[in-house]
Amino acid sequence: MKSIFYWMMLIPFLVFSQDQQTNNEEYLIVGSAIYSAKSDKMKEFSEGMKNHNEQYHAEGAMGVRIFTIMNGENAYDYMAVMGPMPWSALDTPNPNQEAHDQDWENNVVPYLASEEEVTFWRFHNNFSHFPTDFEMSKLRVTVWDIARGNYDEMISKLEKVTKVLKEKSSETPFGIYTNEFSSTKSGQDLSVVYFFDDFAWLGKDQKLKEKFDEVHGSGSFDTFTQEWMDITNGATQELWIYNQSLSGIGPQVTTSTED
Repeated sequence: MKSIFYWMMLIPFLVFSQDQQTNNEEYLIVGSAIYSAKSDKMKEFSEGMKNHNEQYHAEGAMGVRIFTIMNGENAYDYMAVMGPMPWSALDTPNPNQEAHDQDWENNVVPYLASEEEVTFWRFHNNFSHFPTDFEMSKLRVTVWDIARGNYDEMISKLEKVTKVLKEKSSETPFGIYTNEFSSTKSGQDLSVVYFFDDFAWLGKDQKLKEKFDEVHGSGSFDTFTQEWMDITNGATQELWIYNQSLSGIGPQVTTSTED
């Protein structure tokens, strides 16, 4: 297990308010790490992860949430999510680091099927929308590959579409994140995350076209869609389920992005 992941495991997955981000000189990041268990060691992995998180990541700055990925090439792998936090949080020493690392190496690492992939995402508070307190349950995560040289265009498009979502679908929380260390090989540049409670939400027509045209004018959605296709190289979508039995902290999110 890479040492940077040990540091990332120290930060809880919370949502900061507008005032919190404004008053902080640093912007905020979210860390994610994906890993898979050996197929014949699922019980041992689950026990090791559960006990590790209960002991070292059950509260405060050491809190960790685990999600089970339900589809795609990462189906039934696990995602650990930490943050938002400023980069400077990684400079804070962990007094229990040695015991933490030893427990992880002895009781979790032997049951991992592969090395984890760690990604750092910049949290865009101004584009995101967490209107009320809610409980983490299910996430639809879309990761976009942005064509090189189109960051400014992407930001401009995000301003338009998130305005629509905030005005016309205000009941649905969502977060916007960009990869701090994007790669031309990975294609993981922008992450759009919707938070919802019931699977039925996935089957509902969100009527984005109609809502977009209401906000920006007739025919604007078709223009937006074409322009978005021009600056992207496709996307991947995953469904994540909050895994309470393996998480160190509970599902409650008690802060918002509202002023």
